[in-house]
Amino acid sequence: MAEENDQSKFRLPGLYGNTDLNSRINMFQEQAEKHKEKQKLNPFSGSFDAVAAAKQKLNKEDPNYGKPVEGSKTEQRGKQASQLIANEIKLLTEIIQKHGTMNEESDNKEVTIKFKELFELYKVISSKVVGLLLRARKHGLVRFEGEMLYQGRDDNVIITMDPSIKLEDINFD
Repeated sequence: MAEENDQSKFRLPGLYGNTDLNSRINMFQEQAEKHKEKQKLNPFSGSFDAVAAAKQKLNKEDPNYGKPVEGSKTEQRGKQASQLIANEIKLLTEIIQKHGTMNEESDNKEVTIKFKELFELYKVISSKVVGLLLRARKHGLVRFEGEMLYQGRDDNVIITMDPSIKLEDINFD
């Protein structure tokens, strides 16, 4: 009887409800092998295998092509960055509405502002005004002439915003 009590003292604690040591070891080995295989495809890894990487076929039609692995920290950082950009674009559109001139002749009460004026107002908040304008134009929030806006050269370019477009309806990802 005393021997039974001594043996129960040496029982290994269970991990997540699993008391079988062999299955835990196998699970760990599987994870290690998966990681090892992923590292062979990673050009920044010391285990990079160019032959194995060349064999991997990428399909541009794949919906996950060019996107980070779902649930990864990279995906999380990307979502945080998209949210930050969406908030900055929202602030930019609020500044355009507040300081711009409403065009009463247009059907949807468009608001216009000169680039120089917007740049002067917004540069106190952020130095990324041109990038934000390009991103806002990509999503149809603003219109302006030219591919790029440069301070000095494009000071008189008119930026037009349609206030009927709702930011909530736009996917910034």
